[in-house]
Amino acid sequence: MKSSTWLRNIFSFVYYIMILGWVIIFAFLVFSIFIDSDKILEIVSDSEGLIINTQRALISVLIYGLISSGFWIYIIRLARNLMDNLREGPLFTRFQVASLKLIGKFLILITIIDTIANFIFEMIFNNQLQIKFEFSTFLLVISIGLFMIFLSNIFEKAKSYKEENELTV
Repeated sequence: MKSSTWLRNIFSFVYYIMILGWVIIFAFLVFSIFIDSDKILEIVSDSEGLIINTQRALISVLIYGLISSGFWIYIIRLARNLMDNLREGPLFTRFQVASLKLIGKFLILITIIDTIANFIFEMIFNNQLQIKFEFSTFLLVISIGLFMIFLSNIFEKAKSYKEENELTV
């Protein structure tokens, strides 16, 4: 049980760090819309990657960052809730099946959307037509998402076997 506590603590740490990052992106967005986008553009111009020169470009990247990180925060929250339920509750419940399936679908969806968005941002902001992603990371996250969906199918079968077994007793 110590490993599940450690895993829960790691997920909680990542969850709160991601929320902090989301708040910082939100603050940058509000600051650039209402106060002074030039100061944020100075900060962003020193970074590697996208060349962002206009307020519209900055705002579009920040909004996409909010949406994307929001999905990742939601995935981590679902995983935390699933771990709590697996540790403390009965196994093979409808919640566990639905959570595993939802986590898997969201992992696949947000990975594909992030890859497409990075491609589009590179094309628009850097005037380069290149596919730039870590192939191993992309495949790893997609594989984890597919594995979560596979686990949800196994949990669903186990749930039906458990219900059938309880009816025969």
